[in-house]
Amino acid sequence: MQNELDAKFLFSVFSKIEKHGKAINNELGAGFELDGVTVNSGFDGYEVYFSNGKVQLTLGFHNKWRSDAKSETDMDEFMAQLRNINRLH
Repeated sequence: MQNELDAKFLFSVFSKIEKHGKAINNELGAGFELDGVTVNSGFDGYEVYFSNGKVQLTLGFHNKWRSDAKSETDMDEFMAQLRNINRLH
């Protein structure tokens, strides 16, 4: 999974959700939603957030990422959503 979670891949998905998704407001502020995944950027621009309601993934400074996935299955499903968005849009 580490190979799939490089910053280039995540920024590509973020850009596609921002371009093709609908504008939303959630607990993190203004963002976008597409195909069940929401994205937001931090107030300082150093972090971006991805969420599907079960998993939140944060890409931070120096392209370090962290996730709050409760299980490997949850993370695998989340990654499948991100790959699907990247492929289809």
